[in-house]
Amino acid sequence: MTRHIAIFGKTGKKHADIVRQGFAGRDNWQIDTWPCNDDMAARDKIIAACEIAVISPDFLLTQGNFSALMSGSKLKLFIQPWVGTDWIDPGFLPKGLQVCNASGHAAPMAEFVLGTMLEHALELRAHHGDMHAGRWHRSGRNNAAEALHSDLAGKTLAIIGYGEIAQAVAARATVFGMTVIAVARTPRDAIPAPLSWMGVQADLPKLLAEADYLVLTCDLNEDTEGMMDAAAFKKMKPTAYLVNVARGEVINEDALYDALKNHTIAGAALDTWYRYPANVLDAEPDPDRGGAYQGSKHDFLVLNNVLLTPHCAANTHGADRGRYESIAETLLEYADGKQPKRYVLTGTGTNPDGFTMA
Repeated sequence: MTRHIAIFGKTGKKHADIVRQGFAGRDNWQIDTWPCNDDMAARDKIIAACEIAVISPDFLLTQGNFSALMSGSKLKLFIQPWVGTDWIDPGFLPKGLQVCNASGHAAPMAEFVLGTMLEHALELRAHHGDMHAGRWHRSGRNNAAEALHSDLAGKTLAIIGYGEIAQAVAARATVFGMTVIAVARTPRDAIPAPLSWMGVQADLPKLLAEADYLVLTCDLNEDTEGMMDAAAFKKMKPTAYLVNVARGEVINEDALYDALKNHTIAGAALDTWYRYPANVLDAEPDPDRGGAYQGSKHDFLVLNNVLLTPHCAANTHGADRGRYESIAETLLEYADGKQPKRYVLTGTGTNPDGFTMA
């Protein structure tokens, strides 16, 4: 009997050969693709046959696709090519349906984090603006304090959450001569290299007080939602810089805006947000103020101490390939009857009408 793997979305179709290579010689497995086009009959035929589904952002965010997938009578496993599962209500998923996530994007995200930190320290945007305006006052010929920029060497990088992404950030920051510290959900038996110290959430005040750069890479859950509030920002140095590549809601929205506006901290690089436009290819006007759509009810565009990006830290060719290499490993584990290492949760079927994303 032929067993079917369905790979949905344009990116999935592009990288389907990575999966096919892994299943070469396994003639009882068939790999089908649907690139999110208008052929709903083809979509539904693939859904009806598939035992495993690999979804994608374009598939998930197109109205009706995910609900249709959940009606597949043979579906036993679905895999998402990213990490966070805060969007999933296990009650909406059919009882027993297993969910796995994917790795492969830690290195590109770590490069993004280091890039934002370097930009802040070196003030490249400011120097570039000075050159356009004919200002040379920060030249190396002027060593006045106000002419100097900073550097990363000797600074302390603090990380909240210590999974694959954080570990990749820590490894690269150490090369720049930074001291790296972290807190995580669960304690470790020993301090993992290259950290100077590591604690749990109870150690957050100590971490915040020591941070020159604070990077958020943690999951969004009931313990981390709103964790960075007004009190947390007050524990930080006024010279500290925040980088968020976790989820927007890890930081209290009002507290973040106030901390930046009032210079409680020096600045931030923000890649994850509190809301997103319905159409990223042609974003609608901002619902609160018109003009450019913003990821918050607050007007972050008026602040001069933030670097704003549209949730793109892992949107690279290398990350896409790495994710599907991770997915191929998960599929092979499942095909061999093993519990996949990237397993994250199982559906309970208790809230079948609860899915509202698409």
